[in-house]
Amino acid sequence: MKKIYRADRISEALSQSRYKELLEGIPAELFLAEYEAGELLPQPNDGRNLLQIVVEGSLSIYYMRNDGSSYSLAFSQRDDILGQMEFFGGGGSPCVFAEATKKLTCLAFVTDGIRDALMNDANFLRVLAESMAGIIEMLTKQNAASPSLKERVYSYMLYQCENKRLKGVEKAAFSLHCSPRQLQRILNAFAEAGVAKKLGKGTYELC
Repeated sequence: MKKIYRADRISEALSQSRYKELLEGIPAELFLAEYEAGELLPQPNDGRNLLQIVVEGSLSIYYMRNDGSSYSLAFSQRDDILGQMEFFGGGGSPCVFAEATKKLTCLAFVTDGIRDALMNDANFLRVLAESMAGIIEMLTKQNAASPSLKERVYSYMLYQCENKRLKGVEKAAFSLHCSPRQLQRILNAFAEAGVAKKLGKGTYELC
């Protein structure tokens, strides 16, 4: 994440935001947070309690299940809000990842030290509630089609395995609810296609 404090750029971003008046009344220093495509956004447990509003770009939030399957909710419109769950004390799951899918710019501010004041701001709370309601509606309408085993294995390696490295076919197969033979076949295919490389017996790493 790159932080930008240039007044002209912040002013320009504010002028284009539907939340201009709300943000101008926040008792905190605003800045721009920029993320490159493929960059993961900060997680709540890293100590940065941020609220962010999309200026431009897009991102996806991935919810990872223990078996490696996932579903995602993509934010691609200006003024989407990030960090509401964490602000209210939720979120923080190690299985939830937010990733910029295009270069992403957000108006951002740190909520540490001003949370009580914000919790007493009815207009601010209304905006967060409307945003969360929109997310819940999108989730309920989302396509519930089950991912293929190949997709689950890839997601499992990418998000659940340390350093994207799968160790132990039988153990991974148990987590993925498939047979070791099925998993080995997919891993072999990954290796042949250059998606992953074999490092040793039962050990594969995504390229």
